[in-house]
Amino acid sequence: MFEAALGTAVAFIFLFSYFGFKRVAGYAAIVDIAIFALCIYLFKGTYAGMMTGIIAGVIISVFLKSIRKTVGYEKVKLVRYEGKLVPEFTWKDIKPR
Repeated sequence: MFEAALGTAVAFIFLFSYFGFKRVAGYAAIVDIAIFALCIYLFKGTYAGMMTGIIAGVIISVFLKSIRKTVGYEKVKLVRYEGKLVPEFTWKDIKPR
C-alpha cells in the first residue's frame, strides 16, 4: 500500500517537473486538491486503494509545501491590458519566507 502511494506520488512529482516546480507550487492549493481528488478516484473500490490515494495525496501536499518554503514559487501576473484583445502575462517570482 505504501509502495503504491510512493510510486504514485513520485509519478506526479515527475509530471510537475515538466511544468516547473516553482510554477506548480505557485498554485499549490488548486493542484493539491485536484491531485488528491484524482488519487482518491483512481484508487477507489477497496480500503487499501483508498488509503493509497490518501497517502499519495499527503506526500504530494508535503512536497508542494516544502517547495514553497525552501525555493519559493511563481505566479502569473498581468503585465498590461490597454484595450488589446489579448492581455500580456508574465511569471512573477516570489521568494520563500
